[in-house]
Amino acid sequence: MVLGLALLAVIVVLVGLYLLFYGGFDGPIEWAMKGRTQRTLETQAKVVALTFDDGPDPVRTPALLDVLAEQRAPATFFVLGDAAEMHPGVIARIARDGHELGNHTYSHRYLPLARSRSVERELAQTDRAIATAAGVIPKVARPPWGGRRPGTVRAFARLAKRLVTWDVNSDDWKGAPADALVARVLERTRPGSIILMHEARTGGEVTIEAVRKLIPALRARGYELVTVSAGTQLA
Repeated sequence: MVLGLALLAVIVVLVGLYLLFYGGFDGPIEWAMKGRTQRTLETQAKVVALTFDDGPDPVRTPALLDVLAEQRAPATFFVLGDAAEMHPGVIARIARDGHELGNHTYSHRYLPLARSRSVERELAQTDRAIATAAGVIPKVARPPWGGRRPGTVRAFARLAKRLVTWDVNSDDWKGAPADALVARVLERTRPGSIILMHEARTGGEVTIEAVRKLIPALRARGYELVTVSAGTQLA
């Protein structure tokens, strides 16, 4: 009984810490870090940024790039360093197609539990992988799951990264069909929204199909699609 209560207490504490430091949770951590984390493009112009985490994938990311090229829509890709090393050609194409590359750390660790120097190493490793593949060093970075604490934010700043999360979570990883994903995003999108999606995962084909439908739907509502950095410059 005592052991069970202790385990429950540990679980409650861990869940509480996760919610506190999670990028999509508009709670105490957002207040504490106001001005140090970018959740929107900080503009009232009718622009939005599509962002894609956790790539590149050698099959799904090129398929997504094909859709974006057909639609003439820019996006921001927050890529992982280990995947970038394995698939440099995909990274090179992302840059060649005019999209923005962002740093999503090397190994997708939950950063609030990592030492600041370790976070810096993750970011630096990923910068090197992206630079080797595409000849650019990202100015924007996103912690996995949006998780960060003050030390994490300072580590990003030391490497001259603008820490970017999101205000619209597509929840595409939950397995909903493409039409449901489109409806969810459209319902939540506002001028300056940063939209979170994932193509480089099992089931990412549904996200790609959703993007094919989402872009014209956003444009029909008067939105222009931009990269995170381009949209931020409009503020």
